Amino acid sequence: MSKKYLITSALPYVNNNLHIGHLIGCLLPSDVYARFCRAMGRDVLYVGGSDEHGTTSEIGAQKENMPVEDYVEKYRANHLNAVRDFNLSFDLYGRTHTPQHEKLIHELFNRLDSLGMIEEKVSKQPYSVDEKKFLADRYVIGTCPHCGNERAYGNECEKCGASLDPSDLISPHSAIDPTSPVEMRETKHLYFKLSAMQDKLRAWVNSRQGWPKTAVTIANKWLDEGLRDNPITRDLKWGIPVNKEGYEDKVFYVWFDAPWGYVSISQIANPDWASWWKNPDCHYTQFMAKDNVSFHSVFFPAQELAMDDNWKTVDVLKGQNFLNFNGAKISKSTGNGIFLDQALDIAPSDCWRYALLASAPETDDTDFTLVRFAEIVNKDLNGLLGNFVSRVCKLSNKNFGDTVPSGAAMDETLAHQVNEKLAELTGALEACEFRKSIVALREIYGIANEYMTAKEPWALVKNGDMAGAAAVLNECFQLIDLFARISAPFIPDAAAKIQNIFEIKHDLSWPTMYEHRIEAQEKFTVPENLFSRIEIELNKE
Repeated sequence: MSKKYLITSALPYVNNNLHIGHLIGCLLPSDVYARFCRAMGRDVLYVGGSDEHGTTSEIGAQKENMPVEDYVEKYRANHLNAVRDFNLSFDLYGRTHTPQHEKLIHELFNRLDSLGMIEEKVSKQPYSVDEKKFLADRYVIGTCPHCGNERAYGNECEKCGASLDPSDLISPHSAIDPTSPVEMRETKHLYFKLSAMQDKLRAWVNSRQGWPKTAVTIANKWLDEGLRDNPITRDLKWGIPVNKEGYEDKVFYVWFDAPWGYVSISQIANPDWASWWKNPDCHYTQFMAKDNVSFHSVFFPAQELAMDDNWKTVDVLKGQNFLNFNGAKISKSTGNGIFLDQALDIAPSDCWRYALLASAPETDDTDFTLVRFAEIVNKDLNGLLGNFVSRVCKLSNKNFGDTVPSGAAMDETLAHQVNEKLAELTGALEACEFRKSIVALREIYGIANEYMTAKEPWALVKNGDMAGAAAVLNECFQLIDLFARISAPFIPDAAAKIQNIFEIKHDLSWPTMYEHRIEAQEKFTVPENLFSRIEIELNKE
């Protein structure tokens, strides 16, 4: 039986439209890796979906004056469109508001409770006097005591990353009614005994390999500060209801239920889900932006380990840094950034996929501009890839008709160059290093162009050496076939177009080395241009 590969993408909140930061932060890298693994012949389960619970949905619905269920459906439709438009190959792009998910959360809570990992505590929580209700953490906004950010939430400061309690905030107020007085009143909640997992989690984190520096740093920061028990219930109406007597008016904290959405979505996607989630030999990779790393490196694995029920914990946590746009944070409120419902008006999805991967914020926050976008597409996709395919097909068709010319023995110098870069490309994808993978991919395109330029098949035709020209063009068709295979995880639409040049549909399995698969006299079609130049005016950047 082939080794199992479990791949999950972070579940974006359905409180807004998706933007290019979401795409490069989790959705696109996970898709490229899943496509690569499938091309390698691996047994893959790849899931993602919508995180639909919590205060962000409630607050968003109130601000738009609509029922929360309708609000969730509105933005989920946008997310599903993006999944389709950008060719994200999920086995299922699910959601957390399902009967299956509620059933799972109730079962998991009961197990933790039976193991003594749940404790009831009375604490003081912010209470909005005019609204006559306790405020869950993201309903509370105030000044961060660490960095002075005046828009810190009751559970975290998004500016400095500090974990907060509502009582930590300076001058707290309600996110919905800023004028309502906020008092601290006693209320009871259920807590997960996270502190009891300190040593076990430390040993687990130390045993992980292949994590990016960002993920390791965030996990160790939490552990070094000492884990604190955290409440897993909230005073909300929207969410998974708490299945414990005396808590009928509360729901589970979204960060208690959301990560388990990977499991409930898997349960719906594949009836054999347990062969990934309860299989210690499965390889599990998670993809997310750095603001989600603490929950996936601390809270979620601590719960899995506390269950003591053979749950598969993550092997590689691929935490990306942030992608900024024009030097500032992507924000719908300020209008800064490219949102996915608008991106295809600028260029096809393959262009975005390739250019964003070439700019992936893997080691530091990275700035992205439309000028940079156009430069990458024009140079790499239109210049190196598209022009090569077009020139080979047109030159061959003009001089040899619509069949692949007869070839000769493989050019060994070319093969050595390609195989060297192919090994780099494969290694980068295995390590989920996407900028490196794009560099290697681009260099293979470049090698092919240099080969054609050096061999000058047009000059051979002009000089009457038709056999020599045929051999060079045959080699170029072999390279085109290779391009389809190695480009498919990154730019699937273009790869399919390249594949369709040939009358025989050759598979897009991942190559271990450069090989000749295209037979002489196989029919081919001169394709339309794979890409077009993108022109960006500086004042529209």
